[in-house]
Amino acid sequence: MGKITKTIVFLHGALGTSLDLSVLMGLMQEKGYKALTFDFSGHGQTSKWPDEFRIDLFARELEKFTKDHKLQDIIIFGYSIGGYVGLYHAANFPDSPIRQIITYGTKFNWSEKAVNRELLMLDPDHLKEKFPALADSLMTKHGERWKTLLRSTAHMMQNLEKLDGLTREDLSDVDIPVTFILGDQDRIVGSEETHLTASWLHHGHVKTLTHSKHELERSNLRELSDIMANAIE
Repeated sequence: MGKITKTIVFLHGALGTSLDLSVLMGLMQEKGYKALTFDFSGHGQTSKWPDEFRIDLFARELEKFTKDHKLQDIIIFGYSIGGYVGLYHAANFPDSPIRQIITYGTKFNWSEKAVNRELLMLDPDHLKEKFPALADSLMTKHGERWKTLLRSTAHMMQNLEKLDGLTREDLSDVDIPVTFILGDQDRIVGSEETHLTASWLHHGHVKTLTHSKHELERSNLRELSDIMANAIE
């Protein structure tokens, strides 16, 4: 009997699109995995614009994606907020087909103080003035609604802990392997919050990616693919 091909569903980060994951997906396909992805509503070129950005909404979109594609026994790779969506799905959907989760650069401290540090970078006017190249990149990815995307993402982050925050009790029900990967130069996600969240899980592990910042395009993707392959059971 031939080896069964394992399926990885890749989830993009906040302000991102599925195209951000293409290089990493290619590396995992070279290793023999099936790689699938999609855009959360309101991101990229998706026509659907939600009333409100919510982790719960994105988790329901993941649910629909798995059902539409008749997926079973899948692995989730979630970058940044995508990792949070994957964990939320595993914790809140009783029949979740997720059998393993791997995250990279996923933030778990959504306290008011932590969120306030990020809000300035979600202000379209500030971005346009101080970081015009980043603003242009967002316009290229998302079109004219990039400013609305920023404001909607800021709103989600300000309300995430209250509305969709993952608690210790939530994660104690997650009985699948979860590998948290953190770039050694990540200035957005802290080691303490990552290790704390991993400790709440039955099978949580933390790995460090060398020479890597928070941004996926500024990360050691080949090493990341090796860590992922080693973690997959």
